[in-house]
Amino acid sequence: MTGPKVDIGRDLVAFVAAQSSFTLADAASESYPEAVDAIRVITASAGGTIPVAPREDKFGTATAVPGILQKRTAEGSLEGYVMPSGTVTTVSDIGADLLIKGGWEVVDRSATNQTVLGSGSSTIKVDLGSSTGFAAGDGVLVQTNDTATRYEARRIVAVDAGGTNIVVEPPLTFTPADGKNVQGAIAYKPSDTRDSKPDSLCLWLANNNSADRISSRCPDSYSFTVGGEDAARFTVSGTGKRHDRLFQTTLDGGINDAVTTIVVSNALASAGDALNTYWLIEDEAVKVTAISGTSWTVTREVLSTTKDAHSDGVAIRPYRPTGTYAGSPVPSTSGQIVVSDGRGTTTAIDLQCNSATLDCGFGTTYQEDVHGTAYKVAGYTMAQREVRATLSGWTFRTTSMAAAMHAWDATSISGSDSQQVGMVVQTGTVVGSIFAWVAPRMRTEDVSLDRGAEEVTLDLTGLCEGTSSGADEILLIFG
Repeated sequence: MTGPKVDIGRDLVAFVAAQSSFTLADAASESYPEAVDAIRVITASAGGTIPVAPREDKFGTATAVPGILQKRTAEGSLEGYVMPSGTVTTVSDIGADLLIKGGWEVVDRSATNQTVLGSGSSTIKVDLGSSTGFAAGDGVLVQTNDTATRYEARRIVAVDAGGTNIVVEPPLTFTPADGKNVQGAIAYKPSDTRDSKPDSLCLWLANNNSADRISSRCPDSYSFTVGGEDAARFTVSGTGKRHDRLFQTTLDGGINDAVTTIVVSNALASAGDALNTYWLIEDEAVKVTAISGTSWTVTREVLSTTKDAHSDGVAIRPYRPTGTYAGSPVPSTSGQIVVSDGRGTTTAIDLQCNSATLDCGFGTTYQEDVHGTAYKVAGYTMAQREVRATLSGWTFRTTSMAAAMHAWDATSISGSDSQQVGMVVQTGTVVGSIFAWVAPRMRTEDVSLDRGAEEVTLDLTGLCEGTSSGADEILLIFG
């Protein structure tokens, strides 16, 4: 972690872990980051405000007189690649905590594997030898007929409808042949109960010289982008309860292997009051249990490191493990958009994906200004979500025009369901390296054709709706 006196951005690492409660605890992942919580990120930021209100009384000066401290805030954001783990039964790095404790609930059917039985399947109904292990709302992968390794991701809407089968949406672009594989996936849907505990995260961002910690973080905005010139990406942002910044300093005086009080060169290195944090003195990890100016009380020989003597002037820096990662980015060359021309239809409109973005606003309402806390957020409740999709794709005129008109009018649907189309956006085709999202009900609000592009491009923008039962919520699929 040591290096030049400047902070090097290329050394950025991030760790995201579930917190045991909405109050920072003296525990692993909260007092120090752990290797298993590492997430590969492209960019990340952590910060907040330390507001002060001017006093209203007058002292004969034309400028404001400060002195009334306000409550502090904490904000954090991450951007990185969406990387399936490479193995269908293994949760991705972002799925372990960033999704599950950040507003999503997981439905894991990855251990379920069945086979298409007979020739009676259709693009929405897949006949199976057994439907055991599948349930409505699951994510599923269906092997295509053209190659052994290509699969399409869909959402299950019914099981055993008039036989041993599953019914999927949107429709498949093919009719599954006898003997083809049907593989369960790991899927995530928005959680309506995350505020009952409440769920929260501890976010660590570190580079060569410093580290930020945002505790009791509750993300309220997720964005997923597929297509374009890059691989699938995610962006997550939200508010936390507390922000601490730790940075590298040096020992002011040498120590032997028995000393439990050390003197550092800069008292601000541990954010003033950040106790129970872990630091490295050369290769030895120590835990800071008390701070009095530049004098720190430490516990020696922690995290399985051995006590040692250290010379005057050696660096003491925030502890940062070597992260463990899994998976690889999914190339944008395999992007696909499939639009249905109405709910329950068997016709799939297949578009080559130029770009697709899913924006999930979770409607988090923070409990603020609670008496007795130095930080503004003391909890949260859930308000109404808003999920929006922006899609751009091209294909042949016979299907692009059909997709445009069904999105514009959805003539096969009447009443309040008009202008709703179902769709799936998928990147990757090989099991273990697939990421997709399904929007069973997207109410299109903007439909346009770019006739000046190299290929005429269809653009769709709209609101992804659900039902009162939550049965049609957005679904993220890793398979």
